[in-house]
Amino acid sequence: MIEQVVERVRQDPRLDELLALALGEGSEAFRASRCVEIVYEWDRVLFLEYKNRFVSDLSKAVHYGVRRIYAHMMWFMLKRGEYDPTQEEAEQLARTICAWCIEPGVKVSALVWYLSLLNWLSGRVEWAGDMLWQIVELNDLDCSPGMRALLRRMRKSFKIA
Repeated sequence: MIEQVVERVRQDPRLDELLALALGEGSEAFRASRCVEIVYEWDRVLFLEYKNRFVSDLSKAVHYGVRRIYAHMMWFMLKRGEYDPTQEEAEQLARTICAWCIEPGVKVSALVWYLSLLNWLSGRVEWAGDMLWQIVELNDLDCSPGMRALLRRMRKSFKIA
């Protein structure tokens, strides 16, 4: 799949259609977001031309798989310095991530990236650290033994530990 996506993007180097599809609700949204992630990994220059759109679209994602992929990508963008949010943008991102964290049925694979993002944002957004602590505690009460073990390991790396 990776080779096909890379070849297709080389033939038509635009991400508009993929980014629009990723905002949907079905499996095509997930596949489109995976393609956006492949472009991010393989053609960073092209992806960064669409960075502003990606950032504004992140909070509009409705499919849980798209959210996980977009949170993963955002974390790497922040960590690598490819995106430096303003205070207002950081607060909006933190609000979005908090909302995603408390949705019923949030998957462990997504929660890992959400909490990692919130941990990073706690250095920028005053209330993000408090929310991170509350979300970890909330998930610690009502989760599987595997999730509980994961949260214990993650807590050690958080600024709130």
